[in-house]
Amino acid sequence: MNANKINEQIEKLEQALAKLKAEATAPSQYEIEYEAGSTNLIGSYRTMQGNSRTHTNLLNTGRYRSTKKFANEHLQTQTEMMRLGALVEAVTIELGMVSWVADWNEGRQYKHYVFYDHEDNTYGLVWCQEVRIAGVIYMPQKVAERVCEILNNKEYELSGVNYGDRT
Repeated sequence: MNANKINEQIEKLEQALAKLKAEATAPSQYEIEYEAGSTNLIGSYRTMQGNSRTHTNLLNTGRYRSTKKFANEHLQTQTEMMRLGALVEAVTIELGMVSWVADWNEGRQYKHYVFYDHEDNTYGLVWCQEVRIAGVIYMPQKVAERVCEILNNKEYELSGVNYGDRT
């Protein structure tokens, strides 16, 4: 599968994701007024008023932050992870490795993940066997190598969108 087909698959996945995000963040769901306090929704940043009990409940869902600063930072991270996941899925399909699953009960299985080296401005891969890092997408070596190749060749970018400080 060539880069054009991969980009087409990624674009289809991103369109499906955008549709799901639009449905999940429809204004009618979040434009609610309460008595006191404020919480910021990841993805739309609509300021919501709520009492302390409501505030705690919203934070426990994981989609809300107490400040716009954290909402902005976490949205950018979330978007980057979603884009990386789409790329990993496309490459996994391309390489015919859809059946691979990280088995954390098997210490001899190598699990790879992609990292960004800020000093060299390049993507690389790391492997582990037994240590699982929260929020990391694990994949087989061949997939990680291909993902790094695509990212380093600038065929696809993970954080090409600037969300700014929307209110």
